[in-house]
Amino acid sequence: MRSRWCAAVVVCGAVLVVTTGPRIRGQQAREPVLRSVAASGPTLGPWASRVDAMLRDGSLDIASIQMDTMIAGRTHERLDQRHQGLPVFGGQLIRQMDGGSLVSVFGQIFENVSLATTIPAIDEAAALAIAERTAGAGSAAGAPMVGIMPAADRFVLAYRAPVRSAWDIRTYFVNAVTGAIEGQRSDIKRQDVPTIGTGTGVLGDAKKVSGARSGASHYSIDLRRPAEAYTLDFRGSVSRLNSFLETGRVFLSDVATSSSADWTDRAVVDAHAYEGWVYDYYFKRFGRHGIDDADIPIVSIVHPLARADAGRYAPDEIGLFINNAAYLGGGFIFLGDGDGRRFDYLAGGLDVVAHELTHGVTDFTSELDYQDEPGALNEAFSDIMGTSVEFFFQRAGQGPQKGPNFLMGEDITKYPPGFIRSLQDPVSAGDPDHYSLRQFIGTPIDNGGVHVNSTIVGHAFYLAVAGGRNRVSGITVAGVGVSNMERMERIFYRAFTFLVGPRAQFRDARAATLQAAGDLYGSNSHARAQIERAWTAVGVE
Repeated sequence: MRSRWCAAVVVCGAVLVVTTGPRIRGQQAREPVLRSVAASGPTLGPWASRVDAMLRDGSLDIASIQMDTMIAGRTHERLDQRHQGLPVFGGQLIRQMDGGSLVSVFGQIFENVSLATTIPAIDEAAALAIAERTAGAGSAAGAPMVGIMPAADRFVLAYRAPVRSAWDIRTYFVNAVTGAIEGQRSDIKRQDVPTIGTGTGVLGDAKKVSGARSGASHYSIDLRRPAEAYTLDFRGSVSRLNSFLETGRVFLSDVATSSSADWTDRAVVDAHAYEGWVYDYYFKRFGRHGIDDADIPIVSIVHPLARADAGRYAPDEIGLFINNAAYLGGGFIFLGDGDGRRFDYLAGGLDVVAHELTHGVTDFTSELDYQDEPGALNEAFSDIMGTSVEFFFQRAGQGPQKGPNFLMGEDITKYPPGFIRSLQDPVSAGDPDHYSLRQFIGTPIDNGGVHVNSTIVGHAFYLAVAGGRNRVSGITVAGVGVSNMERMERIFYRAFTFLVGPRAQFRDARAATLQAAGDLYGSNSHARAQIERAWTAVGVE
């Protein structure tokens, strides 16, 4: 299987079942039934009443309220599902309000939650010990949450616990009755005095570098935006990388430095510049204040492992920490060196950096589960926003960063076909361009095809923008035109941040984008008609 950067995994949300413990006597075997909700207009009434009833009886609880940055007066309430006072992992409805009026209800809930007992037989300390023992020596577990895990064939009372260890950061689901590991997943999402300096990027282009000066040293600390931005240099140290993965701690000594305002480390230059550009895009386009909309600091890590040391590591380690970029949670991303044969320094790809930071936006909004169709939507949204950031900043021309275009990773990919994925022509990189061609659903391969199947959604975005004919369905879409691409950016952003929940399927994304298009441009608008036809063209009904 070819290497793919940005293997994103959602920390919260519904569980990816990797291993399943034995059937628990006393825990009812009742296959979870997930219901998708997309209610607006004439279908809104019944769900308005049901949501109110569920809030009254405690089966829904207001988890957060997001202020709408696109339509004045709108708010979006994320309502987490609960059962007998416990959270149901992955169950969530999103209620859009206009003042006191209900506009829409989207999301997914489990219809048949049932447990024989809601009282854990083991305590938190025991559950954490089990998770740490499973993760291996030197691991450290964070605060657990007890709740209801929808497994493949039943509901399970389980502790959800984050665990840091050498080479990984994982979430474990520990059966609260027997102590069995019911599921686990990696949470690494793959793929003083202000100064303005200059530097040369990976592809030889000049950039401004916002830093901070202390004495004779310049630090890659950008304090000029509401969200502080830091670029850390791990200098290829495996011990430093593992210490960070195990503890999450960073120090001033990790911050990249230069002896002058003329920065020479090209990966540092690009990582530091691009994290600021991505912040600017989200603020200027959508009024969003950083990945959490509350100006959480953004931290990029470069040189996690050194390119020159690639021969020392196993293929999996090279694939994850050298030929890869990833979102790590909490505003942290890392950008691998590339081995020089398959990939260049991944910091040199603006769309790569934007893709990874968009996983952070997803973490703080929909929390799309990183498995099967929800995971493909997670990846697709990062591709769509990565592409959009390119179009926002780059202009067609010659030389480095020739673009913009609908390719992902083309600036840092060295092996054929010279890019990772194509939204315009997915099959050119071996990916599907129609829903009927989905791959690996329900398997552990690529977490159920999260990268592979993302291109079905990315292709729908491309058709809605640029127009064209889908190869499989034969349906032609006019598109709104690249000059009007902002309309589709706003539609997809609104849908993916305000209207979908952790377990959303492709059909839910279709419904959410149609709702967003109607919200922004009217139910009879050209933009809404184009996105509807684009979804139909790629086989998502």
